[in-house]
Amino acid sequence: MLSAVVGVLAGVMAVVFRTLLDATELLRDTASTGLWERYHYLGAVAVILCTSILGAAAASLTQMYCPEAGGSGIPHIKAVLITARPMRSTRIIITKLGAGVLALVGGMSLGREGPTVHIGGAIAALFSKGFHLSGRTQRHLIAAGAGAGLAAVFNAPLAGFLFIMEELRREMSRGTYGNALVTAVSSVAVTRLLVGSDATYTLPDVLPLPLNDFPVIVLIGLSAAIVGRVFNKLLMRTTEKSFSGRKLTPGWNGAFVGALGGILIFALPEVTGGGHRLTHALLEGRLEHQDFIPYLMLLLCMKLLFTVLCYATGVPGGIFAPLLTMGAILGYMVGDGFSLIAPAITPSPARLATVGMAALLTASVRAPLTGIVLIVEMTGQYHMLYSLLLASFIAYAASEGMKTEPIYEAMLSRDLKHDLTSVSEGARVLEVAVEPGSLFDRCRVSKIKVPDDLLIAVIDRGNQSLVPHGTTRLEAGDFLTVVVGPNCPNLEMAEFLESSRGM
Repeated sequence: MLSAVVGVLAGVMAVVFRTLLDATELLRDTASTGLWERYHYLGAVAVILCTSILGAAAASLTQMYCPEAGGSGIPHIKAVLITARPMRSTRIIITKLGAGVLALVGGMSLGREGPTVHIGGAIAALFSKGFHLSGRTQRHLIAAGAGAGLAAVFNAPLAGFLFIMEELRREMSRGTYGNALVTAVSSVAVTRLLVGSDATYTLPDVLPLPLNDFPVIVLIGLSAAIVGRVFNKLLMRTTEKSFSGRKLTPGWNGAFVGALGGILIFALPEVTGGGHRLTHALLEGRLEHQDFIPYLMLLLCMKLLFTVLCYATGVPGGIFAPLLTMGAILGYMVGDGFSLIAPAITPSPARLATVGMAALLTASVRAPLTGIVLIVEMTGQYHMLYSLLLASFIAYAASEGMKTEPIYEAMLSRDLKHDLTSVSEGARVLEVAVEPGSLFDRCRVSKIKVPDDLLIAVIDRGNQSLVPHGTTRLEAGDFLTVVVGPNCPNLEMAEFLESSRGM
């Protein structure tokens, strides 16, 4: 029952956030068009000034009121699920709604799914505390609430369910998949009741691609692995060094990127915002330009760079939507270029845009099932499933070969290192899940490299609680209750957590 209530509220909040954004973005577009037509360059300067103020306000409010509400919120949810960070639910909800609207209306290249996921998890945390649920049950509900937010924003219940299983909890237990199913279905039911049941992109289903068309699918997968690696590296370096190393306040960072967004609204409007309209135009084959392939390359580069800069300001906003847009650009561009070489075995570039979306999301996030099902539910192109699977497999394998770290895992590891640096006294308790294929899976406790000042206190296996000893063999699905002391080395602690994660 609590899962159903959380799902309903997550759906309502997703609709509220969407309505606020749609109304304010329409106001911005109308105002910017009117000012340009009436005052030309003076009108453009006014718009740039407004977007700069919006960016500064969003960054300043987030930093002052609730810094953990910045970005997508998914790394924070993951940290909460291992009890490594607290969840200040009320502050997160208010900041995500307020600062999130300011940032996205200002044209920043971020998605609405990040704030919605974070809000769903925060709502679940409020109910968990209000009903005094046990720690394990709280974490099940928080993960389910986050997945409900994703399901609601994309109108994709199965993708929301898989997001919980593949990215957040990674365990097949009744507590996880039971809550996940209920919240995902109830959140999408509310969304469809309030805004309709149409798919995100209303495209006709198409016939499966023939086998002789698959060379271009492989090329898209390899290209996505390269672009995903570039995106992840740039995002990590920019958020770690470029802004944190400067003496400028978050407000000035937000003002600078906001002003850049205002310029792009006039110079290259396709790269501003989450990218929904650009993605839809690509999927329908409506995008035209005289020098089409160079134009697509420009869009891809600018979208990638602008998304990285926007995320580095610390304002609320996700990267799912920009990744989907960049993937659509990449798939269309590779298909259009390949058709010049081998037109007989190249399908429509618009169909390949769908393939690029799945491949790039897999390369960056490394959640292939979530990405594939999400795109199928968003586009309704169920006969493209095998092509999406192949492209995602190639992108996944190539990314693993290049040792590209999944973006949310990389952010979580960095955040934990920073958090542990601030621990000066006392101990805290973490919950670590042993994932299939990890270094801990089928490993004896005596063989684990345990950092100094860290203790594996209890192993929860199904309905049993075991006190570990040297000969105890860990299994996938185990939950380790770990006590971390104040003198635990930061790097060794991060390596310990990474060893529990599946390959």
